[in-house]
Amino acid sequence: MIGFDSNKYLEEEYKAILDRISKFNGKLYLEIGGQLLFDRHASSVLPGFDPRVKVQILKKFNNIEFLFCVNSEDFVSDRPLDNGSKSYSENVLERIEKLKETFNNPIHIVVNKIPRDNEPTSVTDFISLTKSKGYLVYKRYMIEGYPHDTDKVLSNEGYGHDEYVVTTSKLVVVTGPGSNSGKLSTCLGQIYLDKLKGVESGYAKYELFPIWNLPLNHPINLAYEAATADIGDYNEEDKRYEEIHHVKAVNYNRDVEAFEILESLGKRIVSEDNYIHTYKSPTDMGINMAGFSIKDDKICRGAAILEIENRLKGYENLLTIGKGKAEWVKRTEDILLKAKDNL
Repeated sequence: MIGFDSNKYLEEEYKAILDRISKFNGKLYLEIGGQLLFDRHASSVLPGFDPRVKVQILKKFNNIEFLFCVNSEDFVSDRPLDNGSKSYSENVLERIEKLKETFNNPIHIVVNKIPRDNEPTSVTDFISLTKSKGYLVYKRYMIEGYPHDTDKVLSNEGYGHDEYVVTTSKLVVVTGPGSNSGKLSTCLGQIYLDKLKGVESGYAKYELFPIWNLPLNHPINLAYEAATADIGDYNEEDKRYEEIHHVKAVNYNRDVEAFEILESLGKRIVSEDNYIHTYKSPTDMGINMAGFSIKDDKICRGAAILEIENRLKGYENLLTIGKGKAEWVKRTEDILLKAKDNL
């Protein structure tokens, strides 16, 4: 059963990204939410979605570079990706190598949230390993008070303390092995450092979930919460977007929290004609045509329920082998009940 038109999505998303690029005079940092090379989650909750469609879209653009972001805390905790059969470091390196094989474009590795006074051994080892394979690696550090202390974030003690990633392409794609890898912070930090060097740049988010124009408790959006139950993400209504555009929209907590940094960047750092000034809400940052490509909502709702059930089994298995937490299981159980109530 097909619930999603992947061909329509490819065409509409590509046109929307092209349009957003045209709005910026300088370079654009395009954050990719979810899995880039093979989006299993999207194909599960949107039957008919081609899991490789993001690759197809990006290959339409010439001269792009990649920033691959990882979170230093995930090396310390050995965050389980997929079924937890490999270490976090092994899984990350494998994904970087696959990205290189798929695109053969420059890849810069960015390690986020490094403690300033004590770099973890697991992070040091990963950096040494990737450098030995010929990759350029850049360090970004913990910022006390992030994201709400924007005065500190936008200072020499904040983004100004991070290593600057030199890029030459107009389109810089920012990705990572999973959620909470520091992609948005990396983009905003690069815009800050670009400006100090006389380079004008902007930001947009190529996002899939939550789907902004579906209801807050739609099973598809709840499936995103289940997929990120291990890091505690949750969806919320974007009240700013509704006030400005008179249309309901759904976003999620970390983008809502970080939006005040982008607002401050607009007010203090970037030029007056930078398109960033038009972003009045977290949803304005996004480029997401997925909701317009759903053909059969009932089929997708049912698929989302199955995905949440699979996530629950996955968290239960991780708990059994000592790599999960009981709170992940409990949160997903609650999400499943809510999704079934909205079936």
